[in-house]
Amino acid sequence: MADNVSTRNGRIRKASRRRREQEKEELRQLILKVAGTLFLELGYDRFSMRRVAEEIGYSVATLYLYFRDKDELLFAIVDTGFSQFIQQLTIEATNTIDPWRRLMKLADVYISFGLHNPVYYQLMFLWRPEYLTQVRGDNTPKRLESFHLLEEAVQAAVDAGVMVPTDVRTCSDALWMMVHGIVSLAISMPMFDEERIQQVSAFAQEVFKKALTL
Repeated sequence: MADNVSTRNGRIRKASRRRREQEKEELRQLILKVAGTLFLELGYDRFSMRRVAEEIGYSVATLYLYFRDKDELLFAIVDTGFSQFIQQLTIEATNTIDPWRRLMKLADVYISFGLHNPVYYQLMFLWRPEYLTQVRGDNTPKRLESFHLLEEAVQAAVDAGVMVPTDVRTCSDALWMMVHGIVSLAISMPMFDEERIQQVSAFAQEVFKKALTL
């Protein structure tokens, strides 16, 4: 009987711990979401931890349990965005065998991520681009891993003999600039709706492929 009670109490403690951890993560994600929007709305100088606390209905002291200051919070937002971005790119890079199809799928993922995550995208690539290479503390963020995945895909296409011999870095830069331009216009100019963006993306990819196909 005592063993049954001990086992039951152990399960209750584990369930309670999981619930607390889940609640903490949900609050952390809420802080990141609200703070990202406020950074874009207010700018870095006017942004404050107190304003975030007011928006989510928690005390400022609670926020400081999660983030030391607004710099750490901004880094966390950017790193979270890149983690999701890189995960999506990696799935396509590893699941697509055909070299050209892999490149075009990476372009599609890039554009889709930007369109569906405009706050993350602006903070990652438009608002404070120096955060791409900046390091905070002892952690080296993999913010440039997305570009390395693109370079590897271009190199694979060259090695497979389906792309003209070319400078991999320059070719990767050109493809990155192409999709970045599409996403940037889509975010800043509402006239570019989803259908128009898809048409532009398909046309740009076709031109890119024809220019470099053997």
